[in-house]
Amino acid sequence: MSAAAPEPAADGPGYHLVGEGADHRSTEPEPTDVPTVDVGLWLLGIALRLIQGAEAADAHAPDAREPRADEPDADARPAAARRLLSVLDADGRPTALESGARPHQHRGSTPTALASATGRRRPQTRAATHRAERTPRVAIWCFGGFRMAIGDRIVDWMKIRPRARAAMRLLAMRAGRPIHKEALIEALWPDAPLSSATANLQVAISSLRGLLEPDRERRKPQLVVRTGDAYLLNLPADSYLDTLAFQTALTRSRRASAVGDTDSAVADLRDALASYSGELLPEDGPAEWLQHDREMYRRQAADAAAELAAAELAAGNPRDAVVAAEKCLVIDAFHDTGWQLLVRAYRRLGAPAAAERARRRYAAMLASLGIDTDGPGLANGY
Repeated sequence: MSAAAPEPAADGPGYHLVGEGADHRSTEPEPTDVPTVDVGLWLLGIALRLIQGAEAADAHAPDAREPRADEPDADARPAAARRLLSVLDADGRPTALESGARPHQHRGSTPTALASATGRRRPQTRAATHRAERTPRVAIWCFGGFRMAIGDRIVDWMKIRPRARAAMRLLAMRAGRPIHKEALIEALWPDAPLSSATANLQVAISSLRGLLEPDRERRKPQLVVRTGDAYLLNLPADSYLDTLAFQTALTRSRRASAVGDTDSAVADLRDALASYSGELLPEDGPAEWLQHDREMYRRQAADAAAELAAAELAAGNPRDAVVAAEKCLVIDAFHDTGWQLLVRAYRRLGAPAAAERARRRYAAMLASLGIDTDGPGLANGY
């Protein structure tokens, strides 16, 4: 699974886009249009014979005899030829045929012979260039509300029941890792008899598969799969999952910081915070199976924002430090370091009134927790 943010047309090795993006070119031979071309040659031949006949008659015996009654007038033959030629367009094809006329095809004529006769070579049929089909890319967001996209399709969760939706969110939170069916039952149907809960789980998994992969054969799911007595969300390698993107960016930042690469560390902190768009799966409320992970992500995001604020202050960017410190406090209103950094950033920015307001907000937060606000920290400017 890739941690990179989703782009509309990203492809991954081994996964194929179906429909849009695929290059479907026909492997059938191009139509030869033999009858139409042959009519043009036929008319052209008649016209040439009329012209040649008139010229030969004039050359050999212009005044030798009187024309017979049944012989066309010599002066009329070039005119007839011109009329025939006017029927042909620049490509040597008829521009019109009399109503009801059927084009005649000479026996034994071939496309090659016709092309040679007209001095033109027909374009060669292109070789098939049908590229391998590709499955749509999958993108999942768990922070700030659950969303999922498969290719260009936003999954409509209202088409399935609430417990099936909750099962999907649990699988997404553990994407790539199998969850035993008993753990799923305990999380979603804790009070139901085992037989009923097992049946409910099977129905939920079936409805998920039908919603996510409606065109796939029933026994060949690729996203929600069973492995032994467990189920897992099997995402393609190029998928986007915001929880994974968040963790990956934090790991990169720690590694960059460890080798003294401050610029990369700061950039990775920004990427992590961009992925964290709100509380983990807020629609599941106080669900017990969710609380540990939700609190872990909240703490990590608040610490990352405070770390970014400190780095911005050290780099002489107090305005950016204010933004990062405020984000820290939106995530965790009780983050001590975040409050202290906010006051310092406002003072470094040259905004004493804003710094004082931030200090008072900090004092009010401490008072709400029963902490003495007359301590040395606040007295020294925090």
